[in-house]
Amino acid sequence: MPRVCLLLVTAFSASLPAVAGAPVREVSSIAYCPAKGLVAAAYRGGQVVLWEFDSARVRKVFNAAPPAVTWNKPLAQFSPDGNFLAFTQEGDAGLLAYQVDTGQSTLLVPKRLLVEGIAALNWSPASDSILVAVGRSIFLVSHGGRSRWQRRLETRALITDVAWHPSQKVYTVAVDDGEISTWEATSGRLIASARLDIGGYGVPVKVMWTDAYSLVAEVRGASLVWLDPETLKPQTVTACHCLDFAGSGTGIFAWEPPVVAVFSQAGRRARELRTPFAGDGAIAWADGGRIFTPAADSAVDLRDARSGRVLRTFTLP
Repeated sequence: MPRVCLLLVTAFSASLPAVAGAPVREVSSIAYCPAKGLVAAAYRGGQVVLWEFDSARVRKVFNAAPPAVTWNKPLAQFSPDGNFLAFTQEGDAGLLAYQVDTGQSTLLVPKRLLVEGIAALNWSPASDSILVAVGRSIFLVSHGGRSRWQRRLETRALITDVAWHPSQKVYTVAVDDGEISTWEATSGRLIASARLDIGGYGVPVKVMWTDAYSLVAEVRGASLVWLDPETLKPQTVTACHCLDFAGSGTGIFAWEPPVVAVFSQAGRRARELRTPFAGDGAIAWADGGRIFTPAADSAVDLRDARSGRVLRTFTLP
Protein backbone atom coordinates (compact mmCIF):
# COMPACT_ATOMS: atom_id res chain seq x y z
CA MET A 1 0.00 0.00 0.00
CA PRO A 2 1.46 3.41 -0.94
CA ARG A 3 2.30 5.70 1.94
CA VAL A 4 0.26 8.88 1.91
CA CYS A 5 0.38 11.97 4.06
CA LEU A 6 -1.88 12.08 7.08
CA LEU A 7 -4.66 14.62 6.87
CA LEU A 8 -6.83 16.74 9.13
CA VAL A 9 -4.64 17.27 12.15
CA THR A 10 -5.64 20.54 13.67
CA ALA A 11 -6.39 21.81 17.12
CA PHE A 12 -8.96 24.46 17.89
CA SER A 13 -7.63 27.43 19.82
CA ALA A 14 -9.74 30.22 21.24
CA SER A 15 -10.94 32.56 18.50
CA LEU A 16 -8.89 35.52 19.73
CA PRO A 17 -6.28 36.99 17.38
CA ALA A 18 -2.68 36.18 18.16
CA VAL A 19 -0.57 39.22 18.96
CA ALA A 20 3.01 39.67 17.80
CA GLY A 21 5.60 39.23 20.51
CA ALA A 22 3.50 36.84 22.58
CA PRO A 23 5.89 34.84 24.81
CA VAL A 24 4.21 31.46 24.23
CA ARG A 25 3.72 29.94 20.78
CA GLU A 26 1.14 27.17 21.00
CA VAL A 27 1.17 24.56 18.28
CA SER A 28 -2.14 24.88 16.44
CA SER A 29 -1.72 22.23 13.76
CA ILE A 30 0.58 19.24 13.11
CA ALA A 31 0.98 17.45 9.78
CA TYR A 32 3.01 14.36 8.95
CA CYS A 33 4.03 13.02 5.56
CA PRO A 34 5.68 9.58 5.67
CA ALA A 35 5.98 9.56 1.87
CA LYS A 36 8.40 12.50 2.00
CA GLY A 37 9.73 12.01 5.53
CA LEU A 38 8.54 15.44 6.69
CA VAL A 39 6.73 16.93 9.69
CA ALA A 40 5.14 20.39 9.77
CA ALA A 41 3.60 22.44 12.55
CA ALA A 42 1.70 25.73 12.46
CA TYR A 43 1.91 27.94 15.53
CA ARG A 44 -0.61 30.35 16.93
CA GLY A 45 1.73 33.25 16.23
CA GLY A 46 1.45 32.40 12.52
CA GLN A 47 4.81 30.65 12.07
CA VAL A 48 5.03 27.34 10.19
CA VAL A 49 8.02 25.04 10.75
CA LEU A 50 9.01 22.15 8.47
CA TRP A 51 11.25 19.38 9.89
CA GLU A 52 12.88 16.28 8.46
CA PHE A 53 11.31 13.35 10.26
CA ASP A 54 14.34 11.09 10.71
CA SER A 55 16.78 13.74 11.92
CA ALA A 56 14.34 16.24 13.48
CA ARG A 57 16.36 18.90 11.65
CA VAL A 58 14.56 22.11 10.71
CA ARG A 59 14.30 22.26 6.93
CA LYS A 60 12.42 25.56 6.53
CA VAL A 61 10.52 28.19 8.50
CA PHE A 62 7.63 30.09 6.95
CA ASN A 63 6.17 33.35 8.30
CA ALA A 64 9.25 33.75 10.49
CA ALA A 65 8.43 37.37 11.38
CA PRO A 66 5.21 37.29 13.45
CA PRO A 67 2.45 39.53 12.10
CA ALA A 68 0.60 42.01 14.31
CA VAL A 69 -2.58 39.91 14.13
CA THR A 70 -3.30 36.46 12.70
CA TRP A 71 -6.68 36.75 11.01
CA ASN A 72 -6.58 33.17 9.70
CA LYS A 73 -6.38 30.11 11.90
CA PRO A 74 -2.78 28.86 11.75
CA LEU A 75 -2.99 25.63 9.73
CA ALA A 76 -0.59 23.38 7.84
CA GLN A 77 -1.46 20.23 5.92
CA PHE A 78 0.29 18.04 3.35
CA SER A 79 -1.40 16.86 0.18
CA PRO A 80 -1.94 13.06 0.20
CA ASP A 81 1.03 12.46 -2.12
CA GLY A 82 3.23 14.79 -0.08
CA ASN A 83 4.11 17.03 -3.01
CA PHE A 84 2.51 20.12 -1.46
CA LEU A 85 2.26 21.69 1.97
CA ALA A 86 -0.70 24.06 2.25
CA PHE A 87 -0.51 26.64 5.03
CA THR A 88 -2.26 29.82 6.05
CA GLN A 89 -0.50 33.15 6.36
CA GLU A 90 -1.24 36.83 6.65
CA GLY A 91 -0.67 39.65 4.18
CA ASP A 92 -1.84 39.46 0.57
CA ALA A 93 -1.85 35.65 0.53
CA GLY A 94 -4.34 33.90 2.78
CA LEU A 95 -3.38 30.35 1.78
CA LEU A 96 -0.28 29.08 -0.01
CA ALA A 97 0.77 25.71 -1.43
CA TYR A 98 4.50 25.07 -1.05
CA GLN A 99 5.95 22.45 -3.39
CA VAL A 100 8.31 20.49 -1.16
CA ASP A 101 10.63 19.24 -3.94
CA THR A 102 11.12 22.51 -5.83
CA GLY A 103 10.54 25.11 -3.12
CA GLN A 104 8.05 27.01 -5.28
CA SER A 105 4.88 28.45 -3.75
CA THR A 106 1.45 28.98 -5.31
CA LEU A 107 -1.25 31.33 -4.05
CA LEU A 108 -4.43 29.33 -3.38
CA VAL A 109 -6.70 31.85 -1.66
CA PRO A 110 -5.94 35.60 -1.90
CA LYS A 111 -6.68 37.96 0.97
CA ARG A 112 -9.37 39.75 -1.05
CA LEU A 113 -11.63 36.68 -0.71
CA LEU A 114 -11.26 36.54 3.06
CA VAL A 115 -14.26 38.41 4.45
CA GLU A 116 -13.67 36.17 7.45
CA GLY A 117 -10.45 34.34 8.26
CA ILE A 118 -9.73 30.80 7.08
CA ALA A 119 -11.08 28.42 9.73
CA ALA A 120 -10.32 24.99 8.26
CA LEU A 121 -8.91 23.18 5.24
CA ASN A 122 -8.76 19.58 4.05
CA TRP A 123 -7.02 18.08 1.03
CA SER A 124 -9.04 15.67 -1.07
CA PRO A 125 -8.01 12.06 -0.33
CA ALA A 126 -7.32 11.17 -3.95
CA SER A 127 -6.85 14.36 -5.96
CA ASP A 128 -5.02 17.67 -5.96
CA SER A 129 -7.98 19.70 -4.65
CA ILE A 130 -8.42 21.25 -1.22
CA LEU A 131 -11.55 22.33 0.68
CA VAL A 132 -11.15 25.71 2.39
CA ALA A 133 -13.66 27.06 4.92
CA VAL A 134 -13.97 30.85 5.23
CA GLY A 135 -16.73 32.24 7.44
CA ARG A 136 -19.93 30.64 6.10
CA SER A 137 -18.45 29.71 2.72
CA ILE A 138 -16.53 26.71 1.39
CA PHE A 139 -14.16 26.87 -1.57
CA LEU A 140 -12.83 23.95 -3.59
CA VAL A 141 -9.43 24.98 -4.94
CA SER A 142 -6.87 23.09 -7.03
CA HIS A 143 -3.20 22.93 -6.01
CA GLY A 144 -2.55 25.37 -8.83
CA GLY A 145 -4.86 27.97 -7.30
CA ARG A 146 -7.86 27.52 -9.61
CA SER A 147 -11.19 27.88 -7.82
CA ARG A 148 -13.55 25.07 -8.89
CA TRP A 149 -16.58 26.16 -6.89
CA GLN A 150 -17.72 28.24 -3.93
CA ARG A 151 -20.72 27.37 -1.76
CA ARG A 152 -22.27 29.32 1.09
CA LEU A 153 -24.21 27.86 4.02
CA GLU A 154 -27.54 29.45 4.88
CA THR A 155 -26.80 29.91 8.57
CA ARG A 156 -25.80 32.56 11.08
CA ALA A 157 -23.18 30.25 12.52
CA LEU A 158 -19.56 30.14 11.34
CA ILE A 159 -17.83 27.07 9.95
CA THR A 160 -15.25 25.56 12.32
CA ASP A 161 -14.26 22.46 10.34
CA VAL A 162 -14.67 20.62 7.05
CA ALA A 163 -13.72 17.01 6.27
CA TRP A 164 -13.77 14.89 3.14
CA HIS A 165 -15.27 11.43 3.30
CA PRO A 166 -12.67 8.84 2.17
CA SER A 167 -14.76 8.18 -0.97
CA GLN A 168 -14.34 11.83 -2.01
CA LYS A 169 -18.01 11.84 -3.03
CA VAL A 170 -19.21 13.81 0.00
CA TYR A 171 -17.79 16.14 2.62
CA THR A 172 -18.91 17.00 6.15
CA VAL A 173 -19.12 20.47 7.69
CA ALA A 174 -19.25 21.56 11.35
CA VAL A 175 -20.36 25.01 12.50
CA ASP A 176 -20.10 26.75 15.84
CA ASP A 177 -23.75 26.26 16.85
CA GLY A 178 -23.28 22.48 16.86
CA GLU A 179 -24.83 21.66 13.49
CA ILE A 180 -23.12 18.91 11.48
CA SER A 181 -24.02 18.44 7.80
CA THR A 182 -22.90 16.24 4.92
CA TRP A 183 -23.03 17.45 1.33
CA GLU A 184 -22.62 15.86 -2.08
CA ALA A 185 -19.41 17.19 -3.60
CA THR A 186 -20.51 17.28 -7.24
CA SER A 187 -23.97 18.77 -6.92
CA GLY A 188 -23.78 20.54 -3.57
CA ARG A 189 -26.92 18.70 -2.43
CA LEU A 190 -27.50 18.40 1.31
CA ILE A 191 -27.52 14.71 2.28
CA ALA A 192 -27.99 14.81 6.04
CA SER A 193 -27.75 17.16 9.01
CA ALA A 194 -28.04 16.97 12.78
CA ARG A 195 -27.35 19.26 15.71
CA LEU A 196 -25.14 18.50 18.69
CA ASP A 197 -26.02 19.82 22.12
CA ILE A 198 -23.10 22.18 22.76
CA GLY A 199 -24.79 24.53 25.22
CA GLY A 200 -24.77 27.67 23.10
CA TYR A 201 -23.01 29.35 20.21
CA GLY A 202 -19.43 30.08 19.30
CA VAL A 203 -18.08 26.69 20.37
CA PRO A 204 -15.46 25.14 18.04
CA VAL A 205 -16.48 21.72 16.72
CA LYS A 206 -14.08 19.43 14.86
CA VAL A 207 -15.14 16.51 12.64
CA MET A 208 -13.14 13.58 11.28
CA TRP A 209 -13.94 10.53 9.18
CA THR A 210 -11.67 7.95 10.83
CA ASP A 211 -12.69 5.50 8.09
CA ALA A 212 -15.52 5.17 5.56
CA TYR A 213 -18.01 4.11 8.24
CA SER A 214 -16.89 6.09 11.30
CA LEU A 215 -17.48 9.81 11.88
CA VAL A 216 -16.35 11.46 15.12
CA ALA A 217 -16.92 15.02 16.33
CA GLU A 218 -15.18 16.92 19.10
CA VAL A 219 -16.91 19.69 21.03
CA ARG A 220 -13.87 21.54 22.31
CA GLY A 221 -13.35 21.12 26.04
CA ALA A 222 -16.58 19.18 26.51
CA SER A 223 -17.04 15.89 24.67
CA LEU A 224 -16.30 13.44 21.89
CA VAL A 225 -19.30 12.33 19.86
CA TRP A 226 -19.55 9.26 17.65
CA LEU A 227 -22.09 9.99 14.88
CA ASP A 228 -24.20 7.77 12.69
CA PRO A 229 -22.42 8.06 9.32
CA GLU A 230 -25.70 8.29 7.39
CA THR A 231 -28.04 10.35 9.60
CA LEU A 232 -25.30 12.17 11.60
CA LYS A 233 -27.30 11.67 14.78
CA PRO A 234 -25.18 11.10 17.91
CA GLN A 235 -24.69 7.44 18.79
CA THR A 236 -22.23 7.76 21.68
CA VAL A 237 -21.34 10.89 23.66
CA THR A 238 -18.31 10.68 25.96
CA ALA A 239 -17.29 13.48 28.31
CA CYS A 240 -13.79 14.71 27.52
CA HIS A 241 -12.06 18.00 28.28
CA CYS A 242 -10.18 17.46 25.04
CA LEU A 243 -8.60 20.21 22.97
CA ASP A 244 -7.87 18.10 19.88
CA PHE A 245 -8.08 14.49 18.71
CA ALA A 246 -6.69 12.18 16.06
CA GLY A 247 -7.91 8.86 14.66
CA SER A 248 -5.68 5.87 14.06
CA GLY A 249 -8.16 3.49 12.41
CA THR A 250 -8.27 1.38 15.56
CA GLY A 251 -8.99 4.08 18.12
CA ILE A 252 -9.14 7.76 19.00
CA PHE A 253 -6.34 9.69 20.72
CA ALA A 254 -7.49 12.92 22.40
CA TRP A 255 -5.33 15.68 23.87
CA GLU A 256 -6.73 16.28 27.36
CA PRO A 257 -3.76 18.02 29.00
CA PRO A 258 -1.64 16.75 30.55
CA VAL A 259 -2.75 13.34 29.26
CA VAL A 260 -3.52 11.68 25.96
CA ALA A 261 -6.86 9.92 26.46
CA VAL A 262 -7.27 6.81 24.32
CA PHE A 263 -10.76 5.72 23.23
CA SER A 264 -11.99 2.66 21.38
CA GLN A 265 -13.82 3.11 18.09
CA ALA A 266 -17.03 2.42 20.04
CA GLY A 267 -16.40 5.44 22.28
CA ARG A 268 -15.17 3.69 25.42
CA ARG A 269 -12.35 5.38 27.33
CA ALA A 270 -9.66 2.70 27.39
CA ARG A 271 -6.51 4.22 28.93
CA GLU A 272 -4.39 7.34 29.33
CA LEU A 273 -0.84 8.36 28.45
CA ARG A 274 0.46 10.93 30.94
CA THR A 275 2.83 13.68 29.75
CA PRO A 276 4.66 16.48 31.62
CA PHE A 277 3.03 19.18 29.45
CA ALA A 278 -0.30 20.70 30.49
CA GLY A 279 -0.80 23.37 27.85
CA ASP A 280 -2.96 23.81 24.76
CA GLY A 281 -1.86 22.24 21.50
CA ALA A 282 -2.49 19.79 18.68
CA ILE A 283 -2.17 16.02 18.42
CA ALA A 284 -1.64 13.90 15.31
CA TRP A 285 -1.35 10.24 14.42
CA ALA A 286 1.87 8.92 12.88
CA ASP A 287 2.32 5.55 11.22
CA GLY A 288 3.92 2.64 13.06
CA GLY A 289 1.90 3.04 16.25
CA ARG A 290 3.18 6.52 17.10
CA ILE A 291 1.60 9.87 17.88
CA PHE A 292 2.69 13.51 17.87
CA THR A 293 1.88 15.53 21.00
CA PRO A 294 2.61 19.11 22.11
CA ALA A 295 5.51 19.64 24.47
CA ALA A 296 7.17 22.36 26.53
CA ASP A 297 8.93 25.30 24.82
CA SER A 298 6.64 24.98 21.77
CA ALA A 299 8.22 21.66 20.78
CA VAL A 300 6.48 18.62 19.31
CA ASP A 301 7.13 15.13 20.72
CA LEU A 302 6.84 11.87 18.80
CA ARG A 303 5.64 9.19 21.25
CA ASP A 304 5.01 5.49 21.27
CA ALA A 305 1.22 5.21 21.24
CA ARG A 306 1.23 2.23 23.60
CA SER A 307 3.74 3.24 26.27
CA GLY A 308 3.81 7.02 25.80
CA ARG A 309 7.61 6.98 25.65
CA VAL A 310 9.16 9.93 23.79
CA LEU A 311 10.92 8.72 20.66
CA ARG A 312 11.94 12.04 19.13
CA THR A 313 11.49 15.76 19.81
CA PHE A 314 11.07 18.44 17.15
CA THR A 315 12.16 21.84 18.48
CA LEU A 316 11.92 25.38 17.20
CA PRO A 317 15.04 26.94 15.68
